[in-house]
Amino acid sequence: MYKAVKEIVSEIKETMNLRGGLKQVYFVACGGSKAAIFPGLYLLQSEAKSFGATTYTSNEFVHAAPKELDEQCIAVICSLKATPETVEAVKTANKAGAITIAMTGSMDTGMAKVGQYVVTYSNGDDQVYSNSNQANALRIGFELLHQIEGWENYQKAMDAYRYIDDIVMEGKKNCLAEAKEWAAKEKNEPVFYVLASGPNYGVAYSMCCCHFMEMQWKHAVCLHTGEYFHGPFETTDQNLSMILIMSEGRTRALDERCLRFLNTYAKNFIVIDFKKINKGRIDTAVAEFFNPVVLIPIERYYVAQMAEIRDHSMDERRYMWKVEY
Repeated sequence: MYKAVKEIVSEIKETMNLRGGLKQVYFVACGGSKAAIFPGLYLLQSEAKSFGATTYTSNEFVHAAPKELDEQCIAVICSLKATPETVEAVKTANKAGAITIAMTGSMDTGMAKVGQYVVTYSNGDDQVYSNSNQANALRIGFELLHQIEGWENYQKAMDAYRYIDDIVMEGKKNCLAEAKEWAAKEKNEPVFYVLASGPNYGVAYSMCCCHFMEMQWKHAVCLHTGEYFHGPFETTDQNLSMILIMSEGRTRALDERCLRFLNTYAKNFIVIDFKKINKGRIDTAVAEFFNPVVLIPIERYYVAQMAEIRDHSMDERRYMWKVEY
């Protein structure tokens, strides 16, 4: 039987109370799913006071599971269908006694069969962004904060969900001309740098690993704007193609520092700014956490324009699902 996130967390809280309390939340996935659950990780690492949160890629979690993984832990594990190593990650967490929440595309997947709890999310061409994997990773985090710690901004976070779909649709419409111009200009570039910080680091990962590398076979480098000045900025020149993803929230200062440098020493870059896309609709107390829910579909939209110009479908693969790996 399908249960809502609020109900799932309520049951988990009761169980954890009997086990001595929640100790740690693990966010486990690989590829695009790992980027998608990053918002929940960032939220809990920022806001949780009484328990910790960390992340693993699925196969490492299976082969090098942490010794603290036990009955006082929750493992939020995500895969759209049933990536084999992610299914094994659920089994690993189950075996260790942790409570598992399988985030997946439907109640019929291999993930749904092994998770103790199942959270399904919207996906595909007609995706409802307020019910995406990113949005649901956040929902789990918000409910944990609210039910376990009485988080003061819970209602503001819940209110924000009603704006997400309109913000994404409007954002796509407003950026289309710029995205097409960028794609036409950059379509033959061999390498791209994508820079972000805080809540948007998973967005940069998604753009690099999933949308440029997997879907367009383009080299891409994912960089944290705080780390950019500790080595990588030495490669910056007037020709290097760069994308700066700017956040609204506490780490915006890092992105603004990066922008100042790019304005001085670079030339071939674009800026995707959540604050300009949001236009103040999501309350500033929680807007920071919703950055990636909006910006992953927006950055993908940019790359999709390049795919169209290059006549290289976002669905085309050389190896994935075709060869043994």
